[in-house]
Amino acid sequence: MKRVLLISFLALSIGFIYSLCQGQITGENSVRLPARAGQFYPGSKDELQKMINSFLKQAKKVDVNGDIVGIWAPHAGYVFCGQVAAAAYRLVQGHKFDAVIIIGPSHYVYFKGASIGDWSAYRTPLGDAVVDTQLVQKIRSLTPLVSCIPKAHQYEHSVEVQIPFIQTVFPGVPIVPVVIGQLSYKDSKKLADAIVKAVGSKKVLLVASSDMSHYPNYKNACKVDQKTLDTIAAFNPKKVLSTSRSVLKKGIENLECTLCGETSVITVMLASKELGADKVKVLTYANSGDVSGERDRVVGYGTVVFYHKFKKVTYGGKKMLDEIVFSKEEKKKLFNIARQSIIAALKREKIPEFSVTEPNLLLKRGVFVTLMNHGRLRGCIGHFEADFPLYQIASQMAVAAATQDYRFMYNPVTLDEMDQIDIKISILSALKKINSIDEIEVGKHGIWIRQGMRSGTYLPEVATEMGWNKIEFLEHCCVEKAGLPKDAWKKGADIYIYTSQVLDEHE
Repeated sequence: MKRVLLISFLALSIGFIYSLCQGQITGENSVRLPARAGQFYPGSKDELQKMINSFLKQAKKVDVNGDIVGIWAPHAGYVFCGQVAAAAYRLVQGHKFDAVIIIGPSHYVYFKGASIGDWSAYRTPLGDAVVDTQLVQKIRSLTPLVSCIPKAHQYEHSVEVQIPFIQTVFPGVPIVPVVIGQLSYKDSKKLADAIVKAVGSKKVLLVASSDMSHYPNYKNACKVDQKTLDTIAAFNPKKVLSTSRSVLKKGIENLECTLCGETSVITVMLASKELGADKVKVLTYANSGDVSGERDRVVGYGTVVFYHKFKKVTYGGKKMLDEIVFSKEEKKKLFNIARQSIIAALKREKIPEFSVTEPNLLLKRGVFVTLMNHGRLRGCIGHFEADFPLYQIASQMAVAAATQDYRFMYNPVTLDEMDQIDIKISILSALKKINSIDEIEVGKHGIWIRQGMRSGTYLPEVATEMGWNKIEFLEHCCVEKAGLPKDAWKKGADIYIYTSQVLDEHE
């Protein structure tokens, strides 16, 4: 086995020297060419795709109850860590993201700060992964810590080995490649702040690229790595740093580091927190000794997910939406944003730019805003897609409810009336298409009915307020909201259900 590992090491070394001798950037179309294909992962498209698909298929399916913001995956050769990395990518497979930001350490070039790749694409045997150049430029503009150092990317594997997995689970989604040099904790915080600010309303996945302990024996690696995983699971970025220093001072034989991408992990933890993550789940762990059988000197590999957890609540004995647990201050701020937005619109003024850092208000959700005046409806408009932060979509839908509801086009909400207006904000779950109306639970589900170019919806509380049964709920929605015959729901119309969390301004 030692002989096999030595041969593998020599092959990697020869491949590295070869990659140094060939051009890694095509000047004509600004594509960063692969430096590690055939070394860290297969150079053949078919072989690479087959390997990744096999890893993903064998990875244990894990569910987390919440919004995934970031993951941490290893960056060694696929034969050693590919199955471990697949645990993280299997978890996020099928989720929708506007971009994936990969943050990995620099192994070959020394520099201070962070370097962000501004090529138009990164090429792998699976094709070109397009770079989100607008996001790249925005991050660069927000902090002097970030520049573009081409040599830091040309031969770096920490970012490159993540890309084939990303291309497989998120085909066509652009990437932002970041290589980190020397960064202090304060600098990591500044970089995380810049990333969060640049992201804005985009839904991104943060990927920290890092291996774990380097070169202790198998038993010590397991102990050291478990300590690191426990610290990360506590979601205390600063403690990750101090724990690493403490472990290294113990003089464990051959231990060179606890995390080779320490600042990458810390930066992703900091940015994840700012983007709303409040929970961590360790997915899997292994080390090179589990693969090679060589246990005298090993390297550790782990995967972790950072996410925002929801709390299960019940209503009338029935399980409801995984609701967001808002603080009183967050609710107050959300309704202030909605009210100020309406007032500005009625005054024909520019909608204010709101400063929002509260994690719950940055979550992306579909929203309906309802305006009532002493029990009389004065406007109700919503947006199903979870493509904007909650505070932004609440602002937009509040203005739309006051000014664009066609039912009140001749009697719109007025500025003088605002003192009498009560605001309700309904936060929606994702739409689910159903094949049978037996899946509808009156009082729990809202319905959206669509046929051809016509569609309409009723929120869950409408059926309860009106005293409708299931059939009446469907018929009223067909006629009054979608402009369809009352029996369209059983004659080919598509029916979707959803749940909502209703916030009342005066509760």
